[in-house]
Amino acid sequence: MKLKNTFAAIDPFGMMLSLSAPVLGILLAVADYHVAWTTSSALIATVVMLHIYMSAGSRIALVASIAGALLTVWFSFGSVISLESLLLLLFAYFVIRLARGTGKSAGIIDGVITCFLNGPVALIGTYFVCAHSFGSWILVFPALSAGLLCLAVSGLGKGYAKLFVSVLILAALVLLGIYSFMRVYDPAHFIYAVMIPVFLLLIAKMHLDRGQEYSFYRKAFSVCVIAVSLLAGVGFVAYLF
Repeated sequence: MKLKNTFAAIDPFGMMLSLSAPVLGILLAVADYHVAWTTSSALIATVVMLHIYMSAGSRIALVASIAGALLTVWFSFGSVISLESLLLLLFAYFVIRLARGTGKSAGIIDGVITCFLNGPVALIGTYFVCAHSFGSWILVFPALSAGLLCLAVSGLGKGYAKLFVSVLILAALVLLGIYSFMRVYDPAHFIYAVMIPVFLLLIAKMHLDRGQEYSFYRKAFSVCVIAVSLLAGVGFVAYLF
């Protein structure tokens, strides 16, 4: 029972949402630049520890996330006391403070912050850490896509209307499609499209289900979000081969 409670406190399905934008950001950076595996691995570990801290309030996870952030910066920039490193760490600190200040309500401000942190900040920030570049402006499309997907799924636990959740998901998929078309055309860039029928099926089932089992749909959509992020990223990396 204790193990089950600990597992629930960590919120593994929420962790999938937390990882979706960073994973996509890393893979997009790999598609454009040479990225050290040490940097990307330390970054993923840091995101995991931060999620555990945010979800369970574990002090051990907090210490581990700080150590992970320092290690990530060291792997990326070769130092933790350079101007770039210190500015990045300072920015990360304020992002965490902002995230901690966001409540569990369904307010507009909370929604905007959730979308912003889980989308543009997570994806473009990850891309910068890995590539030392903010990349092309078109990264805004996958960044907003990731943010809208996270907002839609997290909104299921905040009382968001089914129609609103559906619109957010469809808008996110459209934004990802726009980004794919704006890159150099290659069929591999659309591998993630295999997940579109799954999203549509879940949306239809959610609207037909009068049982209001939001926990099931949150879990199912969380798996779909991390899957579409992985597939989209792998598709762009596959173009290199």
